[in-house]
Amino acid sequence: MANIVTISGMFGEGHTYFADSPVIIDINGLQWPEKSPFNVVYLDVVYNGKVMGNFRDDTGGQGSASFDIASALRAIWSDIIFNAEVAAAQAAADANDSSSHTAAEGGDIDSSGHRVYRPYYLRISMEYLASDGYYVKKQCAVEIDGVTYTDIPGGQCMIGGLTEWERSLIPTKKEADASYWEHTGVRNGDASTKPTSSPERVGKDSITSWVDVSNDGTKSIFYAKEYHPVPDDEENSSSEEAWKGHAPLVLRDSQPYIDFLFVNRRGAVETCSALMKEAMNISAETTEYARVERPTFKPSRSLMTISAGGRRSWSMSSGKQTREWLEWWTMEFLPARQKWMLYKGPGAAKAMFVPVTVTPAKKSVGIYDRSKQQMESVEFTATLGLEG
Repeated sequence: MANIVTISGMFGEGHTYFADSPVIIDINGLQWPEKSPFNVVYLDVVYNGKVMGNFRDDTGGQGSASFDIASALRAIWSDIIFNAEVAAAQAAADANDSSSHTAAEGGDIDSSGHRVYRPYYLRISMEYLASDGYYVKKQCAVEIDGVTYTDIPGGQCMIGGLTEWERSLIPTKKEADASYWEHTGVRNGDASTKPTSSPERVGKDSITSWVDVSNDGTKSIFYAKEYHPVPDDEENSSSEEAWKGHAPLVLRDSQPYIDFLFVNRRGAVETCSALMKEAMNISAETTEYARVERPTFKPSRSLMTISAGGRRSWSMSSGKQTREWLEWWTMEFLPARQKWMLYKGPGAAKAMFVPVTVTPAKKSVGIYDRSKQQMESVEFTATLGLEG
């Protein structure tokens, strides 16, 4: 018969946790033989029948242990790709010449267009040295609402995470799940991290985006230039409540901007638009090697060169932005791990989203300076991930 223990912390049906933030599981009620010098508790995180994380703690005979299972949740999402979101954004970009298209949805993806959260469960076991000198390993059970589980419902996980500041504002770790953020009206709780207190500046033909969040998953939605997000409650669209959870107003410039896609800290794909400066570079690198030849008395050397490079790069700017939007550019766009740029290269029939790397122009970005009566901007270099 399995040993009965208690479990608390960040787990349970109906809860969704970010894989890039600490996810703490507390185990209590462990009972060990008095004289066992070896008392180890194990916690397995299981997804689709496969153990994604195996954690252990030599308790020293203590009756409790705690684990951070975030690394296992990241392993659950290790196969993530964003092809569907990039394709949806491409469809919106292509639709700028079509009056019949309003928005395209991306995700990894169920019939409703959501990138579905991934459920997992937990297994707890304990191992100790018995009085007869043999090691004994037993699976533990947990009683939840009168039901005894050996495979414990862990909840669901989603890619992305909370910042340290956001975590410091949450009263208890149990409340640090996606549903906590969704239903409190906290703007940073949305899967999109775009500010909503002031308009988003974009080019005259730029696409825009919003990321919807629900109990099932997240959904990236991309809008062609003639369209924008609509309220959740269209019948009462004038009310402030109806607009909660939707994108900021869009302020279109009279000139074209360069459109980017990037994966924000919540693991959702968003758009932003930047000004291209009149500066482009192409990398050109050559490495020289000396070929090995038979020894000779007279000086002789045969050289071979291997060229690399041919990657285009551009100097770009966010344009003059409010303080809130400058912080967003600096803390969301610049550090994003994956980015794409809408680019029509030589010989291409149309502009396509292609992978890029982004390098800040300076190690630190000035957000505001009270001694100057002017707005600031974020300067950076965008380099194509493709050569040639």
